[in-house]
Amino acid sequence: MQFTQWKASVFLICVLFTAFIMPLTKAGNYGTMQNSQSSLLLNSHQYKLTTPQSDLNGGYPNQELIVSILPSLYNYFSNMSHTLDSDSDYAKFVTPQAVAPIAEMIENITRNLPHSDEQFADTVLTMVHQIPYNITSPKYPIETLQDNSGDCVELSLLAASIMEAGGLDVILIHYTGINPGHMNIGICLSEAPVFYNLLLFPNSFEYNNKTYWTAEATGEENWKVGDQSGALLGAEAVIIPLENNESKSSPTQVSASLEKQLLPSAVTINLSQQQTNDSDNVNARALTISGSVSPPISGKNVTIYVNDKQDPNDYFTAVTNGAGEYISTWNFSSTGAYYITASLNGDSNFAGADSETIAVFVGPQSYLQFQTPEYNYIFGQLGQGNYATAPMQGVNNFLSIPIGTNVSLSYDFIIIHAGNTVSNVQTTNVTIPASQETIRSGKQTKIVSIPAKTIEIPISVPPDLVPFRLEDDFNQSLNTQFCFILQNNNGSSYSLDVKALNDDDISSLIQDNGTSADFINVTQNLKENTWYQMTTIISDAGVTSSLRNLNSTIIFDTPISINSEMKNKTVTLITNNQNNAIVFKNLEIESLNQTQLPQTPEKTIIDYANIIPYIPTLSLIVTTFIEIFYYKRKKKTKFQSNSNC
Repeated sequence: MQFTQWKASVFLICVLFTAFIMPLTKAGNYGTMQNSQSSLLLNSHQYKLTTPQSDLNGGYPNQELIVSILPSLYNYFSNMSHTLDSDSDYAKFVTPQAVAPIAEMIENITRNLPHSDEQFADTVLTMVHQIPYNITSPKYPIETLQDNSGDCVELSLLAASIMEAGGLDVILIHYTGINPGHMNIGICLSEAPVFYNLLLFPNSFEYNNKTYWTAEATGEENWKVGDQSGALLGAEAVIIPLENNESKSSPTQVSASLEKQLLPSAVTINLSQQQTNDSDNVNARALTISGSVSPPISGKNVTIYVNDKQDPNDYFTAVTNGAGEYISTWNFSSTGAYYITASLNGDSNFAGADSETIAVFVGPQSYLQFQTPEYNYIFGQLGQGNYATAPMQGVNNFLSIPIGTNVSLSYDFIIIHAGNTVSNVQTTNVTIPASQETIRSGKQTKIVSIPAKTIEIPISVPPDLVPFRLEDDFNQSLNTQFCFILQNNNGSSYSLDVKALNDDDISSLIQDNGTSADFINVTQNLKENTWYQMTTIISDAGVTSSLRNLNSTIIFDTPISINSEMKNKTVTLITNNQNNAIVFKNLEIESLNQTQLPQTPEKTIIDYANIIPYIPTLSLIVTTFIEIFYYKRKKKTKFQSNSNC
């Protein structure tokens, strides 16, 4: 065939090919749906999957993939390190376990196809191509899915994670020396690609004696495995392997299903006192975390996230019993504020669920202690100095919440014993007999008589502990007086501060009660292991506050003169939180005015009719591109696969 005839034939094929395939290369992204579930937002995304089928005359059957992401999982990856010191650090963002259910659903489509690995990879690309392009800093795949946006880096990391979860051997390819730089992925297959763009030759890289075929994750074109943008010709490629990636674990996973909506599920969380007889361990502190899942399924993993300043990503796992209930012990050692959420992993039928997040404010611990008429002692670990007593003071500020004005504020709390209560050390009196001491100074010698003396000492010192001498007022300096403080900030807004004060702070507040604060002491009216609800209404007419238990028994219900010029806060003293924890939940701040309900987000719809007028122009561009490749590669021999992956 003459070249001109060949060119005309290719042009005709190109026009017909483009006309038939173009609508399917622009699969619409269906946007993010937000469904209310136990006052939490369950984030669900829908994708249209297209899989190349050589045995169906080139047809592209569509299937709908539904993916849901738990807020707790998104927060977990958001709190992970996002720093990049070198190209190799990109590997830590590839987290296949988190997206494994997506890979499983796609494998259900491609598992029995004649070119299953390539068709699996191409189907993954059709999903990733639907995520809108947006230049961002590097993100983990869960963040990219939830944010529904990413550039070449984020989309490549997502595609690599799904493909690796499906068992493929994948690398990252970072192109440098061009502006801007670029990233895509390489996939090792047992044979050369067969579904690459008919007008191009497949592109590959050799690495570790394997052939990796390029795969473009951005959605500008209908890229398939083996396709490569001409803009990358001549760019230097840095290969980033993933076999030594240490960040493949994930506390939970996304939920995914094909062609059906995921059913709702739920998980509850409760905290209670831990029953322990660990009297030998004076530092033992623990609470019991329990709850149930719905539907009640046995053997389900419940991930319990514990977020604090020291470790925002701490978590552990409990397993449900036959009634769908779980129980676990949470051991801790530090005072401070913790935020705890239980998370139920979903599956192909049920979406996952997060419990409400509860705040736990842990007070200081009591220590083995004894006093003499002259000194105050406390036991600490061997090898530590007096500076070791500093952490014993406890936390002063737990939480501060801005409120505003003309609002109703309510929250629930419970006081729970959170550690061993250690009584003062048993002591005994020991008499040191009278003695004489010789003191020499130069040539002079002096004999001093020391009278007998009776001192108080501990009967026995616990193993590995030594006594530290404390200041006489040490006990008064501990932040043990737990309270809620409603603060008026310059008359225009309010804040709720959760604090623990020491005895001197409380004394100052009481002395200034007539001028700066309303002081309400309810410590004698509250019991441990009982839930209470505090409700405060802030309006132009003033501030009223009430405290009652969940049986509606009123503890106090009184107006507060916080709006007067002389007073700017109210202090409600709740408990002495030494050896205690206060659990705080169901915080609700509601405007006293009528609020507008949020509107349901609309789905993004692509109008395919707008694409049709551009088909001839696109065809001419493609034809020109073919001519260039024809001359450059007309002598290229057919690829003989010798890959060993």
